[in-house]
Amino acid sequence: VGIAVVDRHFPEDVSQEELMAAVSELNADDTIHGILVQLPLPEGIDARRVLDSIEIQKDVDGLGPENLGRLSQPGGVPLAVPCTPSGCMELLQRN
Repeated sequence: VGIAVVDRHFPEDVSQEELMAAVSELNADDTIHGILVQLPLPEGIDARRVLDSIEIQKDVDGLGPENLGRLSQPGGVPLAVPCTPSGCMELLQRN
């Protein structure tokens, strides 16, 4: 399908600033079309701050403030829907 993946691993003692810089770099890279942050993050990292820094067009998990807001509105249309809840709903609807 032509999907390229950039897998970034960080040590458990990664700083907030280092993660924020990595997200900023990925946001600015036109060859990157989506950003997924593996949760939970290490203790001391503000996950909300990291997730909120992902550009809406690259928020493939739908966990940023604009996507969550759109998702919670009646008739709202988010750009991305969180995949785990979406998959659970699909399973429930099929069974």
